[in-house]
Formats: sequence, C-alpha cells, structure tokens
Amino acid sequence: MSDNNINCEDNDCVVLDFSEIYKLTNRINKKFEKLQRNIIQKQNLTTAQYSILQQLWKNDGVQSKKLADACCCSQSTITGIVDTMVKNDIVFRKENPDDRRIQLVILTEKGKKLQNEAPKINSILDNCCGGFDPDDIDLLTILLKKLDKSFSDSDLDSC
Repeated sequence: MSDNNINCEDNDCVVLDFSEIYKLTNRINKKFEKLQRNIIQKQNLTTAQYSILQQLWKNDGVQSKKLADACCCSQSTITGIVDTMVKNDIVFRKENPDDRRIQLVILTEKGKKLQNEAPKINSILDNCCGGFDPDDIDLLTILLKKLDKSFSDSDLDSC
C-alpha cells in the first residue's frame, strides 16, 4: 500500500483504502452504460455517437479536440466516430472560417432531428435512480468531483 493511502496526524495513522469506491464507481458506470446502450440503440446510435450528439446539441460547430475533451477520449477515437456519423448523414465537417487548419463538426438536419427523438439522459436516470433526495445528490456530486480532482492533482488526466 502506498503512502497516499495512509493519513497520519499526531502519530495516529488511518489507512485510507479507496479500492471499494473504485469498484463501486466502475460497477455503476458499467450498469449505466448498459442501460444507456439499450435505450440509445433503438435510435441506431452508439453510446459514443450519443455523447458527441449531446455536445453538439448544446453547442453546434465544435472542433474534434473539444469533442474529445468533453467525451473523455482521444482525438483519433473522435475522428473514427465522426467519420461514421458523416456516413450516416448525422454530422458533416466544415472548415473553420477563422482558421482553415481546423475542421468543425456540425449537425445535419437529421442530427438536429435526433435531439427530439433520442431519449434524454435524465429520463434514463429517472428510471433507475429515483431513491435519492436532492441533498443526497448534492453530497454525492461534491464527493465525486473531489475524487475526480484528486486524479487531476496527481498529474493524471481527469478523464
């Protein structure tokens, strides 16, 4: 066990073992992805495509790099997903008028229409996570952000 898992104050040491938390967050993530995949597949979308669409529905005309950052994956992964979405007429690429070296990913009419047809992430969560009151959600959000930040502080990417 590393020194990061030991907290000592006044010669009183407490072992901090986060392995159970990591197991739980991993298991919850897998369950969420499975639920999301089951619902989204009805629209002939992958979860990765849905993640990109969510970003574009918020702000259309985004660089691949920004999509990669928002979706927590590499630019090469985004390129492959966007290529498929272009073939399916969901998005298209356009040169950035301010910098021709940069390509923007833009929704087609079909991609825009999917926003009304695709299930909202909140409806997915409402079906499985109804037992939390707002205070529980606030506390959990604070703690998970703190955990996420701890990875950033240790020179690891936040995704």
